[in-house]
Amino acid sequence: MASLLLGAVISILSKSSNAAPSHVHRSCIDLDLSVPVTANNSIYDVPRVDNNIDAVDLIWDLDRWTAPATADRITAMKTVQQTFTISVQLCVPDDYDDSEKANILQIATHGFGFDKRYWDSELRPEDYSYVTAALKAGYSILTYDRLGVGNSDKPDAYEIAQTPVEREILKELTVLARSGGLTAAAASSTRSNKTFEVPDFNKIVLVGHSLGSRLTLGVLSEYGDIVDGAVATGLILNGRFGAVGQRAFGLEYAGDSEPRRFRERGSGYLVQGTESSVQQIFFKKGYFDPEMLKYAEKIKETGTVGEFVSLDAVLEQPAPGYSGPLLFALGEYDFAVCEGNCTGSYDLEALKNETFFNAADVRVHIQPGSGHALTMHSNATGHFEAIFEYLGENGL
Repeated sequence: MASLLLGAVISILSKSSNAAPSHVHRSCIDLDLSVPVTANNSIYDVPRVDNNIDAVDLIWDLDRWTAPATADRITAMKTVQQTFTISVQLCVPDDYDDSEKANILQIATHGFGFDKRYWDSELRPEDYSYVTAALKAGYSILTYDRLGVGNSDKPDAYEIAQTPVEREILKELTVLARSGGLTAAAASSTRSNKTFEVPDFNKIVLVGHSLGSRLTLGVLSEYGDIVDGAVATGLILNGRFGAVGQRAFGLEYAGDSEPRRFRERGSGYLVQGTESSVQQIFFKKGYFDPEMLKYAEKIKETGTVGEFVSLDAVLEQPAPGYSGPLLFALGEYDFAVCEGNCTGSYDLEALKNETFFNAADVRVHIQPGSGHALTMHSNATGHFEAIFEYLGENGL
């Protein structure tokens, strides 16, 4: 199995100068990892997006009622064998020798619209940071910028930055953690002559949000035996899933929308154009602080045409090799996944019997008073506690 090569250690503390004091005392390092990937992508018959006029026309092309299914748009297969630089943050509990769960590593994958800060808010982290909550609960946690996002590589948006490649990246990160390579790499890194020490990870839990949950479930389908537990937030596979379409996102060409931030992203990179677009897909009025909406718009990130057309490439496949527990954690008013009301919108028995039939447990938790961005609503801590309670009940 391909090995991962460690890149540069950037810092031990949070990068942002806006981080609240509760971030300062955490044991975290930022790493650049070189991740070798072999994946089977597809070449799709979709229009190029080089300006905002193209971006609007792409949505017409994808969402019109006579549009072909994405599988029917495939004109050829494309094998990708490439090494990508992925920006990760690894955090472990202070005094991890005294923590019963420090040897359990959560690997958290964000979805479209954000980078790894979705999991680690700089705004009131005591209320909104999943990383802070996980550390307080005793877990170690790795977050990362997906391909095409944040400080990770930004390759071709059509044929390279697709979900099969991103699934393989998550798999390789999991293999690195399970093999001890991540522990060795972090432990050997130094800053100001100080060694950063981490425990040996003996259990791996994958946690995803939205597109990140797609990738998480994709790993369970293809490589289920390397994962001990999984949490899919902001996603469930049946019911109203997929009904909203791409037109709800308010997408613009990233280079035109915010030239100062995104002009280097190139053709095919998309971003939500306005704060209202971010609210429409991620937030429910009455359950969030307007300051958080402004923060979400400030840190918003890009996605690619290749991701949007390859969404189904890693989903709805049985996971016979996965035998751990699986929690689907949904916001009550999730517009993106449940068209605004997740209560009663899914078939849990079908998920158990048709897709995750060897899983130790499959359960759904609906977080009251939350939209799609569960970590950004006023009751985010309740969402965190529900996840930790579920994992604890299943020995994780």
